[in-house]
Amino acid sequence: MSLSKVEILLTWCNENGIQIDPRIQVRESRNHQDLADSTESSCSPSSRGHGISVYSLEDLIDCSCSLVRIPKAAILSTKSCFLSQDITSAPYGHVAHLALALALYGEILRGQDSKWFGYLQSLPRETVDIAIFWGVKDVIDFKSCVCSSRGHTVPSQSAIGDDASDVGAACSNAEFPECAPSLQYLDGKRARMWLSCIGAKKELDGLTDEIRQYYVSIVEPTLHAAFGRLRQSEAEHNVNVILGDGIPRLDECSNELNSVEPSLPGFCHAYSLVSSRAFLVDAYHGLAMVPVADA
Repeated sequence: MSLSKVEILLTWCNENGIQIDPRIQVRESRNHQDLADSTESSCSPSSRGHGISVYSLEDLIDCSCSLVRIPKAAILSTKSCFLSQDITSAPYGHVAHLALALALYGEILRGQDSKWFGYLQSLPRETVDIAIFWGVKDVIDFKSCVCSSRGHTVPSQSAIGDDASDVGAACSNAEFPECAPSLQYLDGKRARMWLSCIGAKKELDGLTDEIRQYYVSIVEPTLHAAFGRLRQSEAEHNVNVILGDGIPRLDECSNELNSVEPSLPGFCHAYSLVSSRAFLVDAYHGLAMVPVADA
C-alpha cells in the first residue's frame, strides 16, 4: 500500500532532524470541509489536494512553547539547493523572490532525486491563487483540463483570447463547470478587472512582466545547463558500468532527467509557493522555504 503525502513528509522530517511536538498534528488538506471541519457536502474542485495543514490536539498550548524544531540544514534556499552555484542570490526584494522560485523549481524538477522530495511532494500541486496571476492566461496549465478526457479539445494558449468568453467556447466550460483551469482563468479575469478599478493592476502587470523576463533570460538557460551537466555525469557513470558481457548503450540506460522540460507555468507554480510560504531566515540563507513551519 502506498504511503500518503503526510506519511512521506513525516518520514522525511524524521530523517532530517525535524522535531514536531506531539501536541500538534500534520494532516492532509483535501478540501475546505477538511480545513474548516464544516458540515457542507460540496466544495470547489480546485481546492482539492492543496497540501497539508497543522492542527492542535489540545485546546490550549502555551505561547512560549516551541512546537517545531527545524535544523537549518533542512531548509531550502538559494544557498542550499543543487543550483546554488548557478543562482545569483539577493538579500531581499523581488529579485530574492525570483531567485528562490528558481531554486525551488529546480528541486521540483529533480523529483525523487531531490534532497527535499519528501517535503516537496506535500506542497500544493496547483499554482497558488495569488493576485499577481489572476487572469494571466500563460501561467495556467491547461493540460489538466477535464474537457480533453470527454472528447473536447483542450484550449491552446493561442485559442484563449483577451475576452474571458473565449475560454468557455474553447473548452466547453459551460457544459463541464468542474474544469478547474478554465474556472481559474475566468474567475481571475474578473478579479483582475476589479484590480484595474483600484489602480493595482498596473503594478501587478509590471511584476508579471518581470517574471516572464526572468524566466526567459535566467530560468530556462540555468535549468538547461544544470540538467545538461547532470545528464552528462550520469552518462559518464553509465558507460563505465559493465553489465554482463559489455557496456550498455547510452540510449538503453534509464534516465528520467531526459524528460525534464521547464515551462513558464511550472516556474509560476514555484513562484506562487514562494510567495505564499517563504520566510526570511537569516543573513546567509535569506528568503527560504522552511518545511512544516510553512504549512
